[in-house]
Amino acid sequence: MGDAVSAGGFGLQVQPMVHVAEIASAIGFYERLGGSLVYGSRDGDWALMRFGSSHVSLLAHPPGPEAGPVELHFVSAEPLERLEAHLRLRAPDRIVRGVADEAFGRMLTLRMPDGQLLKVLELDRGLIA
Repeated sequence: MGDAVSAGGFGLQVQPMVHVAEIASAIGFYERLGGSLVYGSRDGDWALMRFGSSHVSLLAHPPGPEAGPVELHFVSAEPLERLEAHLRLRAPDRIVRGVADEAFGRMLTLRMPDGQLLKVLELDRGLIA
């Protein structure tokens, strides 16, 4: 796995997402831990917190049936079609849902070998800030 793709050729950054009961309380908690608010959604159900060079996403909705209280997300700096095309050739069985439009931009949903979901996001800053 020493090719450019495995070395970060898709510009992916890890961004865990935590499902919370109430967004304002969660933001306050993470601010007391030293985090700072980067973005918040217009409808007030999502926030992105920064801790140094790391980020944590907060979502005030219960997790879906296949997700736990913390989800693993990657945020892509590039259009998701390139990654999807790559995976269709090398690991087509790992694609749960191809690139699809979402309220925050676009998402590619994958299944990890242990069965957990991994979501790769392409954020549209105009939709979330």
